[in-house]
Amino acid sequence: MVGLENDLVTMLDSLTGLASQLKVFSIIGMAGIGKTTFAKKLYDHPLVMHHFYIRAWITVSQQYQVKEMVLSVLRCVASVSDEIYEKSEEELRDQMYKSLKGRRYLIVLDDMWDTKAWDDLRRTFPDDNNGSRIMLTSRLRDVAIHASLNIPPHCLRCLSADESWELLCSKIFVNESCPVELVEIGKEIACKCQGLPLALVLLGGLLSNMNKKLDVWEEVAKSVGSLVMEDAEHCQNVLALSYNHLPDHLKPCFLYMGIFPEDYEISVKKLIYLWVAEGFIRARKVKSLEEVAEEYLEDLVTRSLVFIKRRRSNGRIKICYIHDLMRDLCLRESQKHNFLHVINNYKQLPLKNPHDDLPLHLRIRQIPQNSPHNLRRLSFHSNIRMYIGTASFPYTRSVMCFETLSLSSRGTHLGMRLILLKVLDIMNIHLRMVPDDILCLTQLKYLALTVQYSLYISHFESMFQSLQIFIIDCEQDVDFTGSFWNMPELRHFHLKRSCLTYSPTSSSVLGVLTAETAQKVQNNLQSLSTVRPIFCTKKVFLGMPNLKKLGVRETEEDHHLLRGWFEKLVYLQQLETLKYTFSNPFVSSNLKPHRLPLSENFPPKLVKLTLSGTSFPWEDMLKLSKLPKLEVLKLRNYAFSGALWRSRKGGFCCLKFLLIGSTDLEVWEADGTHFPKLERLVLRHCRYLKEIPWGIGEAPRLENITLHCCKDSAVMSARNLEEEQESMGNVGLTIHITER
Repeated sequence: MVGLENDLVTMLDSLTGLASQLKVFSIIGMAGIGKTTFAKKLYDHPLVMHHFYIRAWITVSQQYQVKEMVLSVLRCVASVSDEIYEKSEEELRDQMYKSLKGRRYLIVLDDMWDTKAWDDLRRTFPDDNNGSRIMLTSRLRDVAIHASLNIPPHCLRCLSADESWELLCSKIFVNESCPVELVEIGKEIACKCQGLPLALVLLGGLLSNMNKKLDVWEEVAKSVGSLVMEDAEHCQNVLALSYNHLPDHLKPCFLYMGIFPEDYEISVKKLIYLWVAEGFIRARKVKSLEEVAEEYLEDLVTRSLVFIKRRRSNGRIKICYIHDLMRDLCLRESQKHNFLHVINNYKQLPLKNPHDDLPLHLRIRQIPQNSPHNLRRLSFHSNIRMYIGTASFPYTRSVMCFETLSLSSRGTHLGMRLILLKVLDIMNIHLRMVPDDILCLTQLKYLALTVQYSLYISHFESMFQSLQIFIIDCEQDVDFTGSFWNMPELRHFHLKRSCLTYSPTSSSVLGVLTAETAQKVQNNLQSLSTVRPIFCTKKVFLGMPNLKKLGVRETEEDHHLLRGWFEKLVYLQQLETLKYTFSNPFVSSNLKPHRLPLSENFPPKLVKLTLSGTSFPWEDMLKLSKLPKLEVLKLRNYAFSGALWRSRKGGFCCLKFLLIGSTDLEVWEADGTHFPKLERLVLRHCRYLKEIPWGIGEAPRLENITLHCCKDSAVMSARNLEEEQESMGNVGLTIHITER
């Protein structure tokens, strides 16, 4: 981090020092100073990762929920089952305390606004005199002092003029030099930011997308003006400047980010689906709407209006977020243009001085229940019960709900009049069955809901002609009864916890299309998950000529009844991503094993493959090694079984990412020439693997090896490998080890 190198060393010493008692360290500073970024640098530092047995990151924010914060810690400690969400807050507190007991842990509490938030949590942190640490970030000194007791808060300073110019240059020119004629005006612009990193990053993103000409930069300098640090909204003019310079096609995409709660980790897949359904994406002949949407997002990231939280194994963005101040701008501009409105329960806000501390988005008026409901987009963050059964929103196009609640005891009506609705996301509302009034929404393009009981796709027939994205979380398999082919606009169909299946009483099985449906083709379908193998036939796959992503789940029953379905995948000529799961690996290992088809029988464009629970023999890896475009391979939960894997030269010509998790593999024989383009190797729960192949460190492009819960001898071999590579001058290879 520019200008904070010494601060980083100081805090690292504090976190990993010899003091045995539990200590609470706090990082404070104004909005946009870089508190979260600084804390994340510490959290992800190799010394910290190796020092602590458990690390957990909790985003507190203003409208925090203790139960959700405790769950955040538990999810970092171990994988959690669905049953945990049914436990009371006190039960979860007790489980968290026991999970941390006796272990050296680091807990980060990011963006804390109130002393009560600390008081609500402090009893759940055991002090076993083992060097555990808690680190919190806050804008408020009083909050930090209250939590840190006798340890003074670490106050982040503003950057100097030289540091400001260095940061601005790094954002505009990356690895290039600034033209001489722009240096003077560039330094002037940097000084106007008065050392505030967020303002510098925003201006860097703005200038990087503008012509590198003197007159252009002079105009920007005039527009920025002088920031007044005492102003509670000192960064708003820079934010507004960045927004106003956005191309018209990006403005609604950026404003839409305000629909998510504060500090929310936004799924890029979900965001892109929503942008497509909202009609924000301009079609291009050579690219899909989703590909164009991804370019839009990358553009917003380049402009520093959206930040990357996590990337996928293939390098694409998986999770993103926006800064609180940017969200304030989204909501302010949205209210001006009636673009979207957020409904919150303001009475629960833990703020002492609403005039000084209340952020902009909470000063926007709450929507009265009796107001004219001519609102285009509604996002319920709480209080949705006030509107269910009583409210009418005749002009509303989109409704999102982020409040978790159960309506299983209600009847068959949601009771919200939404006749023009195009987007409905109520995944967080657990329904006993699909309300009748939802089934009457004929203009829906995006539907996401959670239902307890089984359902039939035919129930949604009224919206078949318009539906583009269909996401269902259901405990029981979903019956298609032939209706699947009557949705001409369908682009994405996803089932969580269940599979797409068919009714045994139906007159035809999906794989044997009737005369009526035989000519119908799902030309727009891009992704489909999860289906049973009975779905995987030649005729079905030929009816999905543009499918790019597919998820298949096989059961013991499927295994006995259906064989050879895997070879039918070759008819998916555009398929890029495949996930194949056997529901119980310990059952599959005792069955007569499937064998992977020959490489020429795989989809020709397959880039990413995930296998789980399939128990293929390791010799079948030879077939995968011949896939010409495979870049990402994830082998989870005994995907392959056996004690020995001998990888061979001449394969995996494009593989960049390899994950092996939960396996009985003991000996892996390989060298660097076997994986010429491998960049990342991840080994998780490989408890029997004796060592990492020595030659793997010589893979020419290998950047990182990560081990989690692996055998001690494998960990030792990884450390020796790192030392050997360093001695040979290869400082580009990093080893990350979590030994628990």
